[in-house]
Amino acid sequence: WVYWDEILVSWEGKKVAVLGSRAVGKTCLIKFLSEGTIPESYVQTVASKKTKPRRFNLEDLDLKIKESLDVSGSKDAYALWKEIVSKADIVMYLMRADRLIAGDVDVEKRIKADLNHISEWMEERSPRPDLFLIGTHCDLDQEYNTLTEDKVGDYQDRFSKLPIMRDLICRCGGKELSKIILGSLKTQDKTEKLVYYIFSQAKK
Repeated sequence: WVYWDEILVSWEGKKVAVLGSRAVGKTCLIKFLSEGTIPESYVQTVASKKTKPRRFNLEDLDLKIKESLDVSGSKDAYALWKEIVSKADIVMYLMRADRLIAGDVDVEKRIKADLNHISEWMEERSPRPDLFLIGTHCDLDQEYNTLTEDKVGDYQDRFSKLPIMRDLICRCGGKELSKIILGSLKTQDKTEKLVYYIFSQAKK
């Protein structure tokens, strides 16, 4: 059995699906959006849990988060994933960037399987939802920790050129239909930075 978590949130009238396997940062992301904090330690989501709505400012962004749902299940939950994607305006797929950089074959297989389904469901939509491929845990890659602001773009370009990422972009309809965002959810500051970049890109 392969286990999954699903989260559904709303932002500025748009529904956002946050998908991905366990331990990629989904619960951390939803906790920040709904409470403004991040978990002190990792705890797997076992039972579904609703969070309260929240409105807050992040630099120049005014974010309005409605009630969200964090659900844990097995691979049979693909049916729920499909239902969530069918209603979403924006689909965020979280993945372990550090494991992809390290060439983890098992992680690559999991992501390919997920995105095969997600891309099929999105093709059934008109208009097609925006797709964000969000690489988390970049702080576990030593090169990322030494980056200066003028080198962040180069780092993302190199990540995008990984064979696995080229394949995923192709599966997801090309660069015009999907965006790659990299970052970390390890600290409050890093989470704020990642969330700001995600939603500032979502506005475009």
